[in-house]
Amino acid sequence: MRSENPGAEVKSLMDDFDGLASNLINFLEYFGNEMLLGKAFHGVIQEGSGEIKFSRLLKAAGYEDNPEGFFSELVRQLEKSKCCERQEIKINNIVFPHLFLMPVLEKILPGTRFISVTNVSQLEELASVTVAEENRKKMQAVIERYPVRLSMHAIRQMRLSEAVARQYLPFAEELDDSGQPDTWTGQFHRGILEQMYQNRVILLLNMTCPVYCRFCFRKQKASRHYPAPTREEIKKAVTYIKNSLSIKEVLLTGGDPFLNKNNLIYAIDELAEIPHLQTLRIATRSVSYYPQLFYADNSAWCHYLKAKNAELRQSGKRMEIATHFVHPDEISPQSLALISDWVRNGLCVYVQTPFLKDCNDNYSELARLFSLLRAVGAEFHYLFMPCEPIQGSHLYWTHISQGLAAAAYLRAHVSDRCFPKFCTSVPIGKIEWHTSGWAVELDNEDENFFWIRTPYTSDYFKSFSPDTEQLKTVRVNAEGTLDVRYMGKIGDESLFSGSRPPREQKQQSGTLKELQAAALEDQRMPQTVVSTGSPTLFRIHESRAETDAGADIEAIKTNIAYLRQHERISDVVISSKKDSIELLDKVSEFIKMLRKIPHITAVRLRSLKFNYEPEIFTHSVIDKLGSLNKLTTVNPLRLEIETQFLHSDEFRLSHKNLTHALNNKGITVYNNTPLLSGVNYSPEEIVGIAYQCRQIGIEFHHLYAAGLPLQNSWNENRPVDSGDVIDIASRLRRDGSGREIPKYIIRTELGEVDFGLTSKLVEAQGQTWIKLLPYNLSYYRDMDAGFSLPAHVKTDKDGRLLIPAKGLSV
Repeated sequence: MRSENPGAEVKSLMDDFDGLASNLINFLEYFGNEMLLGKAFHGVIQEGSGEIKFSRLLKAAGYEDNPEGFFSELVRQLEKSKCCERQEIKINNIVFPHLFLMPVLEKILPGTRFISVTNVSQLEELASVTVAEENRKKMQAVIERYPVRLSMHAIRQMRLSEAVARQYLPFAEELDDSGQPDTWTGQFHRGILEQMYQNRVILLLNMTCPVYCRFCFRKQKASRHYPAPTREEIKKAVTYIKNSLSIKEVLLTGGDPFLNKNNLIYAIDELAEIPHLQTLRIATRSVSYYPQLFYADNSAWCHYLKAKNAELRQSGKRMEIATHFVHPDEISPQSLALISDWVRNGLCVYVQTPFLKDCNDNYSELARLFSLLRAVGAEFHYLFMPCEPIQGSHLYWTHISQGLAAAAYLRAHVSDRCFPKFCTSVPIGKIEWHTSGWAVELDNEDENFFWIRTPYTSDYFKSFSPDTEQLKTVRVNAEGTLDVRYMGKIGDESLFSGSRPPREQKQQSGTLKELQAAALEDQRMPQTVVSTGSPTLFRIHESRAETDAGADIEAIKTNIAYLRQHERISDVVISSKKDSIELLDKVSEFIKMLRKIPHITAVRLRSLKFNYEPEIFTHSVIDKLGSLNKLTTVNPLRLEIETQFLHSDEFRLSHKNLTHALNNKGITVYNNTPLLSGVNYSPEEIVGIAYQCRQIGIEFHHLYAAGLPLQNSWNENRPVDSGDVIDIASRLRRDGSGREIPKYIIRTELGEVDFGLTSKLVEAQGQTWIKLLPYNLSYYRDMDAGFSLPAHVKTDKDGRLLIPAKGLSV
């Protein structure tokens, strides 16, 4: 790629009004909706063709019949805009959304290439920034130590968004050596392979990216300039994987592996021949900061990925795309179109997000980011808190307490289907907070470090990294797992939970058939946290409602009116006493009504017969479901199937075939499993369920510790021990893929919370209580002004609600 500045390409738009007007009219035609542009701006342009919307905009801006004057003012403001400055572009008090301004900037700053920055003057011209004279020497030193590279797409976004610019622009403070030179422990490296887990490895195929993130743990110049692997190095790595039968998944990464076409295609072809390998995951951030990579050469990469995934499916394997988004200002029509196209064609796309100070630590912006990506088909994997404590990145570091506060906010305000796992990468692996790991205590030698309990053991590493226990940053704790010394700030010392003693495994026994029959008796969950005025519509969250597919026409009209009125609802779960698929004609008509409600972006059909009678999903049923799934960039209404598996013995080949058929229609299948005493109440059994879900292609969404109707009756006299939930989470983190791990959920009459993460178990007055961290009284009154708390619910001094725990003990 060329590395010259784009300054020569900057045009005066006075020469091309027709082209610019055409760009904006086309944009408004296809993307001028409320979901993408916001309620206020959509209120100006309203509905209609692109030309009609543009005409309304000119009139509201005070430039009716004067598009030239409108563009002159718009361009004047855009040319004054500077990276890393908070600013609004507005005319006549109309604030223009970033997404709307991108077509204008594509005219001002055209091009699709990426550019390596080598000096301060080039940076100033390229990014429209001014570096003070006293900082120029330091900035040049930063550029030489930590390479800078920007794509034209990122440059355009940086002109409009401080949050985007902060991720990619160098800053003098990077010369501060606070942090660690390498957060990856050396014993995990095997040439171009990195193995931190028994069942998966990282394969580095290329060390460069189109854009260099300033918080990246591979930001060192040596990493960026490391030569691309040779064919022989790839062969050696593939041979190691072939000889390691425990490895089930490979993450192909770098750098961005898509920048080295020969290496990526060769590695995929070689790995596809390994019988025990199940999943190939390809990591790329180009979906957000350089989407043009996938559209080049007539969308060659898009065609390749879809075709290769279909080929892998035939041999029982799968491909997944792992990508990063940090802030909603990074979202573009191109990136949304890529995700929806891949998912529609059976290719899973999942999102990971680092939690960065002054970039995305505004919780409402995270909520918008996740909701937009969820609507077009993305799944959500990790939110990393904090980002890696690498040298040169301390300005991005957040406290652990801030990340946990974000978890509580998101649990209250986004769909459960776009709630990520809150995770920290420690030097020997990842932990999910307050299930598979927690903060033990402050380090007694250096206040910049504290100890984290992990689920890993010395025995776990013996087969591939036997020296792990000898590391100075690792110690064996009382229960026999490893604690790790971690560089970071806790933010709230009450989060230090200490160690726990060894625990004994309990023997369980029970009758699965009895529970299977009970589960099928009534698949509805008729519980509402606030009144909806309808006996067939249940509001179970700010973002989610459940409706009875068997409702009569008058009830349906009432339900639709409520859903239309309450704009925070994004997800509708459809259930029935028997099975939603058995009422598919009626369900179809209801979904068509939902399409007219723009804030509803997802429909979820509960079908336990997916498990017990998969044959009801005939070819015609699958085709009809596919026709109902509207995975589009604009006004999407995605369709998902919710099912339930109680035991690993329930999985069959027919489930795999059915899941693949639905995935090929862009339909995700997810599983919610309740913990049931005597049936699946052991780490071994839940690991078995997780493994089977992953094998088949079903997302293991929730593992319910307590609160589902089936649990309320079954576990009443044999409650789930909270320590056993931790044992299960630890075993899953150790033995399973990170993509197999569910969220651990407690369902209450006031809504769902995450075990440990967004709730606390409290012993008081001889009773176990659940403290609900995401919710307070005002939360419910925002949904229903007449809401009052049940008499048995208590409120603590901070306004947090405490509710008696059912089926759960400390």
